[in-house]
Amino acid sequence: MLLKRRRMLILLLAASQLGCMTFGILWASQWLQATFRRCIERNAIAESETVVFELARRVDEAALDSVSPGSKGWHKLQQLCDDTLVPHRGFVAVVSSKTGALISRSGLRTDPSLLRSFPGRSAIVHRDGVSPLILAARKSERGAKFPVVGEVEYQGELYQATCLSLPELGAVIVAYMSQASLDGSVAEFVTPVLQTGFVLTAVVVGATSLLTVFFVTKFDNTLSALGASIEAEVDQRTLALARSRSALALGLAKLAESRDKDAGCHLERMRTYVTILATEMAKQNAEIDHHYVANLASAAALHDVGKIGVPDSVILKLGRLTPAERRAMQMHTVLGGECLANIGQSLGAPDQFIELGRQIAMAHHEQWDGSGYPHGLQGKSIPLAARIVAVADVYDALTTKRAYRDAVSHSEAREWIVSNYGAQFDPEVVEAFVAREQDFAKISVAASQQRAAIEAATAARAERQAALAPAQSGSPSA
Repeated sequence: MLLKRRRMLILLLAASQLGCMTFGILWASQWLQATFRRCIERNAIAESETVVFELARRVDEAALDSVSPGSKGWHKLQQLCDDTLVPHRGFVAVVSSKTGALISRSGLRTDPSLLRSFPGRSAIVHRDGVSPLILAARKSERGAKFPVVGEVEYQGELYQATCLSLPELGAVIVAYMSQASLDGSVAEFVTPVLQTGFVLTAVVVGATSLLTVFFVTKFDNTLSALGASIEAEVDQRTLALARSRSALALGLAKLAESRDKDAGCHLERMRTYVTILATEMAKQNAEIDHHYVANLASAAALHDVGKIGVPDSVILKLGRLTPAERRAMQMHTVLGGECLANIGQSLGAPDQFIELGRQIAMAHHEQWDGSGYPHGLQGKSIPLAARIVAVADVYDALTTKRAYRDAVSHSEAREWIVSNYGAQFDPEVVEAFVAREQDFAKISVAASQQRAAIEAATAARAERQAALAPAQSGSPSA
């Protein structure tokens, strides 16, 4: 925890440095951008004024008598517009000072339909307010023929426009410069500066962070080594305690199982069946994680631990039990649950393994429809662990040969479990069983083959002993 706090302090230091420097760079970039924008716009206005004055001079020298579209003067004017270059993706246009209709403009020959447009009527935003472009140009005639400069929208794009009136021709020269191009010029200068600032910020923050880490690392290494050794010792003791607990639980379960001569390797199969079911259900059930599955697999062995308290006359009876004997047999659930509850209370702190074992021992014979024992619990009031173990226990009981009956096949056991869907068993557990039934079948078949091999070996040994018995009994008299 202490090491994590130190790392957090280093991160906070780096973050504060990064935040302060980033704020400074952004503020400086905004100031720089505003300053450079003013410079660019002043230069652009000066260039556009030069363009319109130059074009006006050339128009005067051409001594145009008419600028009506198609006339000789118009062709000269159009040629002058085509020959005029305007920076920042700009162009020049000549519009009627009376109607605002387009008379000529750069590139008009490629799109003559522009003659039907009226750019002179567009609103221009200038220092004296907002007015139609031709009106603003007329007002400028009263002064010293000073151009009007402002922003105007043309064909869906924003332009910086410089207007100069030609009253002798009844026209207005307009030089357009793309505002997007002007903004791009600003960005071309500011963006590298901003990028350089961020790179320097990263270098400074990284260097200071590395120095901080370097000085703290030596101290942290000692603490880390000490913490690791303590954690390793704690882990070893915890693992040893868990193993001891599981071993004691398994030994207790084996003691109860040893009284049933037909049980075989029931506990080992139960552990496997329960693990399969819980793992499948974990895909849809957030309550089940890998810790839950591990504890459930071990706790499942305790499901019949209460049989230690059931009389031998009941446990070992091969025939049908009387009602009194059945009640005595059913008491193993209560005995097992109380036993594990007492163990849990003696531990003091909550323990998932013991609690799962108590739930399983007490409720693994409860049924989904409420017809089970010992308390007649119904539905999800039955603990989840007990609902899982119930399916595994019944499947193993059905597929295991007993002295009073033969084992049934996997398909018959499956049919029994599925037919009790929503009645004896939790539907969710049955669905998990059906999804993994092939795994159940493999384990059941392997167990059957193992029992058959053991029985064959036992029979062969008995035959050999029977064959040797006469010879051994007759040898001395001979």
